[in-house]
Amino acid sequence: MLHQVRSTWDLHFANGGEQALELLRGGTEVDVIVTDLHMPGMHGVEMLTQVSKMDPEIIRIVLSANLNADDIAPTAGITHQIVAKPCDPDHFRSVLTRAFTLRRRMENSPVKTSLMQMGTLPSVPVLYWRIMDEINSPSPSIARVAEIVSKDPGMTAKVLKVANTTTNPQNRVTDIVYATHMIGLENLKSFVLAAELFEKVSNDAMSEQFDIDALWQHGLTVGEYSMRIAEFQGADKATVDASYTAGLLHDIGLLILATKLPTDFEAVLECARSTGSTLYQAERKTLGVTHAEIGAYLLDLWGLHDNVVKAISHHFFPSGDEHDIYSFKEDEAFSPLTAVHSANYFCEEAEGTDDEYGKAELDMFYLESLGLGEMVPMWWDLCKEELSV
Repeated sequence: MLHQVRSTWDLHFANGGEQALELLRGGTEVDVIVTDLHMPGMHGVEMLTQVSKMDPEIIRIVLSANLNADDIAPTAGITHQIVAKPCDPDHFRSVLTRAFTLRRRMENSPVKTSLMQMGTLPSVPVLYWRIMDEINSPSPSIARVAEIVSKDPGMTAKVLKVANTTTNPQNRVTDIVYATHMIGLENLKSFVLAAELFEKVSNDAMSEQFDIDALWQHGLTVGEYSMRIAEFQGADKATVDASYTAGLLHDIGLLILATKLPTDFEAVLECARSTGSTLYQAERKTLGVTHAEIGAYLLDLWGLHDNVVKAISHHFFPSGDEHDIYSFKEDEAFSPLTAVHSANYFCEEAEGTDDEYGKAELDMFYLESLGLGEMVPMWWDLCKEELSV
């Protein structure tokens, strides 16, 4: 699978976990490690656990066959991506290329070391992997996905709550299968990803000035606004789904900053207060990177689609600037980035967000360059309609 890149990449192969650890102990520099979970002598989870302690900056990828929920659960917290075998060689190489590129993008950021050494970057939640495993099966079933969700009482309650916001109060949804059908599989997996991540960090130390519940509600609203805008523009299903996902997760980087790096977060807030800067400007000045880029880094690490990563990394300023670590080209058509950028602005306007750290602004140069400037009033009217979140 790696034959084509043998002359451009430094490749090291080990016959088992212990031999791999010996390579690292011997000083071999590694950017990415790929392992099967089922190996003789040392299980892949044990090896990756030791790797994460030896060098938390190594990106850890599992490449394994016939994985089930019992296999995946122990990888929580130590694995950044799971790739199922058999795997197309081109896809496998693209996963690794993306991982290498990812490390280089953050190389010059002052916050990079803190991000990679805060125990470990949050891993993709186990429940998400279980749902993805079912969705990617030859015959995915809403009933089986609902059964997976139902085994988590907290998540079941969240899913039923979201489903009930779209129905008449006299017709309460109590069946998780029906609720799953209402939300849709693509939206459900995004919802679970966000909800589990919020749940995992909710007990962490965080700034007293940070309202995690308000951030969760903001993400739900921007997700719905983004989906509405994409549907209004006649986008295909993949773009609509990506718009919802990106909208829901667009401030994940702020969650990471406030809960995993609270001291850095406090410094950002103080910079914004003392200089009159926006939060975005204060992050750039203090950390050298914005929470939008931190969120994009995390989701890129997890292997989410480029459209989602791009929408999150540029949701403040789609036109881009000289500081961008995600060097995407400007879109030539409507995309999830367009939806999320506009939805975030509309949401802050609707919330009446405090001006202390500066509200989001519309990048009209970007919107007009796409020929969409005149759509803004219509999108705003669309988003002002009663919410279903």
